[in-house]
Amino acid sequence: MTNDREDKIRERANEIWQRDGSEDGVTLEHWIQAQEEVDAESATESEASARDPDNLQNRPPPPS
Repeated sequence: MTNDREDKIRERANEIWQRDGSEDGVTLEHWIQAQEEVDAESATESEASARDPDNLQNRPPPPS
């Protein structure tokens, strides 16, 4: 079973491979590039979510 991150990386690596002309022998390079891009997007989304005042997960608990 794969996880969501791995699926995203696989899809991105395939997109990069197609964009670069479907060249053989560069699978690792495409995978590494895809991994870096997916992880960077994830970090950006996490930072944006943390700054979102409407995100209930970021609100402190009400006083008791």
